[in-house]
Amino acid sequence: MLGYTNVVKIRYKMIRRQYLNARHLVNEAVEKIKDYEGIMGSTRMKFEELRKNGVPCKAFSDNSDVDTIEVTRQCWNHLFKHPVKRRSKEEKLERALCLPLAVKLLNKTTTYQGVSRELDKGGREWLYFEIIGYVRGNRIKVVIRKQEKQTNPKKILFSFYQMSSAPRVNKDTKK
Repeated sequence: MLGYTNVVKIRYKMIRRQYLNARHLVNEAVEKIKDYEGIMGSTRMKFEELRKNGVPCKAFSDNSDVDTIEVTRQCWNHLFKHPVKRRSKEEKLERALCLPLAVKLLNKTTTYQGVSRELDKGGREWLYFEIIGYVRGNRIKVVIRKQEKQTNPKKILFSFYQMSSAPRVNKDTKK
């Protein structure tokens, strides 16, 4: 005899959430490598626009006020010109395709998931805030950086990337 929990488990296995808009950015970057210059150019324009205005984010405000996350050239250099990391065009293109998803996550989020403290080469302490969330079926991680011992510290966009994409259901296995 099946118990109630087994029926729920069976139903859960049969009915699965489908993410029709989920994108696998690594595969998409490999497919769009021939359009590398165009995509990077448009990403650069979006990035410059964000540098002027910043990105509104409710995660760091106590009330209904909206904080603005600053976008600096340091973020661009970390993401696309790092001397050791992300050497290939595919890796750079993956980050470029992730930019609109990261901005959307920052606009919608109201909390941050993690905080870490690190020292840079100059001995200054920085706080790194992790914001993790799903945007259209893609799990995105955004890292915000803030200098700890300043009277008026600014929150700066430091990094972002796709952690994983949601699984899609094959048409053959769908019932």
